[in-house]
Amino acid sequence: MFGYVRAHTPELRMAEYEYYRGAYCGLCRAMGKCTGQCSRLTLSYDFAFLALVKLALSKEQVSFKQKRCLAHPLKKRNSMETNNALCHSAYSAALLSYHKLKDDISDEKGLKKLKARFLIIPVGRMRKKAMRKDGFDRLDLSISEHLQRLSDYECSGGESVDVPADIFGELLSDIVSFGCEGNEERLAKNIGYHIGKWIYIVDALDDLPDDIEKQRYNPFALMYKRALEPRELSLVADALKNELASAETAFDLIDYTDNARLGEVIKNILYLGMPGVVDKIISNEDSRKKGQFEIDERSL
Repeated sequence: MFGYVRAHTPELRMAEYEYYRGAYCGLCRAMGKCTGQCSRLTLSYDFAFLALVKLALSKEQVSFKQKRCLAHPLKKRNSMETNNALCHSAYSAALLSYHKLKDDISDEKGLKKLKARFLIIPVGRMRKKAMRKDGFDRLDLSISEHLQRLSDYECSGGESVDVPADIFGELLSDIVSFGCEGNEERLAKNIGYHIGKWIYIVDALDDLPDDIEKQRYNPFALMYKRALEPRELSLVADALKNELASAETAFDLIDYTDNARLGEVIKNILYLGMPGVVDKIISNEDSRKKGQFEIDERSL
């Protein structure tokens, strides 16, 4: 849905890259099987990561096959065979996509609202398929309640970054831990919570220039009333590092002995991919700020 949780592929060895790409392709196929072919349009790196986390926690055995698809018709590609982790991710994506569209219909304007109205019917069918699976109606209710809390806070004009990030962290905690028990559930909740907070903060930081221009809700815009200075960006970067460090602590308790490739892919995402996303966003913010200073100086 957001696309921020991704690997830094240049640092992956070939076998690890094939595992990661195979999981991504496998999730695409699982979406088609579980929630309908249209659901494949909602595929994102974030939900591929969710599937990897579920595989790491459950230690489910996986297999791959070389397959062609419409996106890559000329050459067969490695694809993970459908399994419980991929199906969980597919169902969760359908539920979250539906409720996000409902929020867009309520909160957005113009083209974005029109697009949400157009998509809500096919995505609603995806949601219905997900809710037929045992227990996913409870997860649907949890997602709805958390997003309503988030919407209420944003509509109130709250200036805190921590409050909405905490709500989104709780939402993702419920998604990641769904179906888990015991120690596996505790680890899943911890991972989901901190990754969820990280996603919310990164998304707010990335959207800040557009949100300021279009006067949309953004906690950073309300706090600072302007683009962030380098010192402020550095503080945000430190907060994001802390969220990742907390998630990494939970990941370190998972035993990857039986699937070293999966462990290396997850470490790449946590230690290189996600920090790289933050660095890129902050670099863009610095560039915009410098550009603004140049315009101001020439206008004097």
